[in-house]
Amino acid sequence: MRRICYILVIVYNICFFFSCNSPKKELQDAIEQMQSRKIAIPYEQMNCWANDSILKVSPWEKAKLKLVHYIDSATCSSCYLQKVKMNDYLFRMEELSNNEFYNVIIINPGNKMNEELEKLFSEKLIPQTIFIDSTNNFAQVNPNIPHETKYHTFLVDDNNKVILVGNPIVNKKIKDIFMSIVEERLGIKLNVKNLDKLR
Repeated sequence: MRRICYILVIVYNICFFFSCNSPKKELQDAIEQMQSRKIAIPYEQMNCWANDSILKVSPWEKAKLKLVHYIDSATCSSCYLQKVKMNDYLFRMEELSNNEFYNVIIINPGNKMNEELEKLFSEKLIPQTIFIDSTNNFAQVNPNIPHETKYHTFLVDDNNKVILVGNPIVNKKIKDIFMSIVEERLGIKLNVKNLDKLR
């Protein structure tokens, strides 16, 4: 029942935020399509940009909850990444949860973006753990993910099943639902006071 409630609230919030004219059923169908099979994350087929200590432990593989940010070649990857970097509560949540929650950022940058991303990465202006998917493997192995960008940020559980669709960075209602799910699933309190301690 709780899972159904999440779906209904998600559908409402996606429709509200994007002021979409599509029927709610179309949105619900897209979310159910995403939930119809596990999300495959082909880590070994992507180039991971991270420091050696992070690569050694690969915290994303053991995380109980992962917020997947999929940035395809039609999206301005540098713009999105800088916005993610500014919303640093997502990374403070990793620390507070002992990496039981983790951000998995997957970029299909297109040929022209690599140089700009390398510059931003070296200057630490974007997150310091990102996956470069130059051959578009992520989209190929996940045909259940719709093409529309609004479905490209989602939360998965430890079985890589989608439990929330929507971007907490741009939608406060999605953020509130997202925080509640993380708190409930991991048994931690993610209030502002706790997150501010990690600044």
